[in-house]
Amino acid sequence: MKWYYAEGGKQIGPVEESALDDLVRQGIVRDDTLVWREGMAAWQRHAAVRGSSNPNPPAAPPPAPAASIAASAAPSGGDVRYCSECGRAVPASQLTSYGDVSVCAQCQPAYSQRAAGPRHFGGFWIRFLAVIIDAIIIAVVSTIIRLPLTLMGIGVVGSGFGRNPDPSQVLAALPALMSLIGLSFLINMGLTLAYDVYFLTTKGATPGKMALGLKVTRADGGPISAGLAIGRYFAKFLSSITLCIGFIIAAFDREKRSLHDHICGTRVVYTR
Repeated sequence: MKWYYAEGGKQIGPVEESALDDLVRQGIVRDDTLVWREGMAAWQRHAAVRGSSNPNPPAAPPPAPAASIAASAAPSGGDVRYCSECGRAVPASQLTSYGDVSVCAQCQPAYSQRAAGPRHFGGFWIRFLAVIIDAIIIAVVSTIIRLPLTLMGIGVVGSGFGRNPDPSQVLAALPALMSLIGLSFLINMGLTLAYDVYFLTTKGATPGKMALGLKVTRADGGPISAGLAIGRYFAKFLSSITLCIGFIIAAFDREKRSLHDHICGTRVVYTR
């Protein structure tokens, strides 16, 4: 009986069953190694199929350990290899290597999370404390940046809203005052957005979260992109307009996710 097996994303074989036994003893073929022999309809893990038989064998062996797709769907040309998890044939450039294991993009999230081990999620109160720390930092920086606008606003108020204000002066000063308030709001919003995006994409956490040993990751444990950081920032508004219930649900969620974490597929985890 001849066997095929997958190693390092490549199909190897055929080998006799006795030779396969030797490979098992040498540790080359492990329980999670994908194997195939005539009589099997699909490539499967060695531990699950050794010694089993299939009453409905295919007419010919598949071209590679890829039972989940038809042969016609396999990529052609270039350096084609096989995912060590699902056995799909994919271009080598689309595989992520974890030591001797090569994993496709579809399997990468689950595999990387499993390889990283259990994660400990940051709960509501420690995240709330991190928000307070960040708010203090942003308030100090924002006050310094907006100081010229504040002085201009004081001047506008003094000119149009004196002790005995003239209605015409009040009406003339009001547009300027509203413009200063709007500009101040936009500066504060832009500063907060830049603060979040810069620190989340370069450090994985804002200073408040770093101080408490937290970081923000994707669901698979990977770092978040600038686009995801921007989306997460605006998703926080939804958490706010729900009477902050979007934040509070983190206290009851199994993975301590707020509403914006659910929307963006992010997690807040401990780094230590």
